[in-house]
Amino acid sequence: MQIIAYVFLITGIFFVLSTAVAMIRFPDLYTRLHAGSKCLMAGSISVLMGCLVLEGINLNSLKLIVIIIFLLVTNSVAIHVIASFANNHKIKSKTITKNDIED
Repeated sequence: MQIIAYVFLITGIFFVLSTAVAMIRFPDLYTRLHAGSKCLMAGSISVLMGCLVLEGINLNSLKLIVIIIFLLVTNSVAIHVIASFANNHKIKSKTITKNDIED
């Protein structure tokens, strides 16, 4: 079981580090939001799953499951709200040439 937990932890750390690199390298808000929502979500859930496997079945496992569910629900909503705010305030993307939302 420890090997499975370590695979989850290493995978999660990789995704979190790739999110940090993407936040520095990507040119605008929308591409950074994409990296922040996808990679950070995969990374944080992988790290929490690794902790869940290492912890075993007890009260702390239930707390970790609640945290994972909370992250799954709130991350997509938060990213959508930020992107909608940016679009409503006419924050332009450096990579998109056609705006499909206004069409």
